[in-house]
Amino acid sequence: MAFWVFVVYTLLKTLYRAVVKSDPPKTRQQDRIKGEEMVQDPQCRTYVPKARAVTRQINGERCSFCSEACAQQYEEQHRA
Repeated sequence: MAFWVFVVYTLLKTLYRAVVKSDPPKTRQQDRIKGEEMVQDPQCRTYVPKARAVTRQINGERCSFCSEACAQQYEEQHRA
């Protein structure tokens, strides 16, 4: 008798855990890592997070740079 109680208990416990822990299947969109948008510095070609980029309006175009030094070099080379 004790054996059958143990078997039923184990089955119920396994079913309960399967129901509680079951998550809806993830799609590929959900598997992607969400992060910051990156922008490329036109002077040195490195990528920097948009939130940290130094931005300048040069010849009517908005440009993003990795540093103030790159922004100054680019401005000097592309003065209209």
